Amino acid sequence: MKRSNRTGKNRGFTIVELIVVITVIGLLAAVAVGAYNKVVNDAKIAKSTALVNTLSTAKSLFVADPKTAPSDISTYNTDPDGNFTKYIAQYVRVNGAQPTDMPGLLVMSGFPSGAVTVHLNTVDDSSFSGGHADVAPTVTGYGLPAP
Repeated sequence: MKRSNRTGKNRGFTIVELIVVITVIGLLAAVAVGAYNKVVNDAKIAKSTALVNTLSTAKSLFVADPKTAPSDISTYNTDPDGNFTKYIAQYVRVNGAQPTDMPGLLVMSGFPSGAVTVHLNTVDDSSFSGGHADVAPTVTGYGLPAP
């Protein structure tokens, strides 16, 4: 009794078998790419959240420092993004190193050059008769969702 109708010369796969295997591989690849993209986006959000927390802490340290005068806070609030180097950089450490400017901070934090925009925003100066509230820093760009 013969086990197969195939001859000894015809031992390959049928076209239907090949199509089924290629379809299964394609579906697995689609699932893997979707999972990879989710992990990448979650990592970007985590990295930007860490940067926001670092900058928020630095702003709090700046305000709480006994050497900070009310005039320093007023000057900072007039141009928060332009005053990073003068007032905030000294309170920031990334892997033990102190950045000298905002682009340096972004590079040290692992962001690609020019891909991210950071706005420090103001600190609370109401105890000095100022009109600014404490607004958390924001990070935009790099494929991140809008804050």
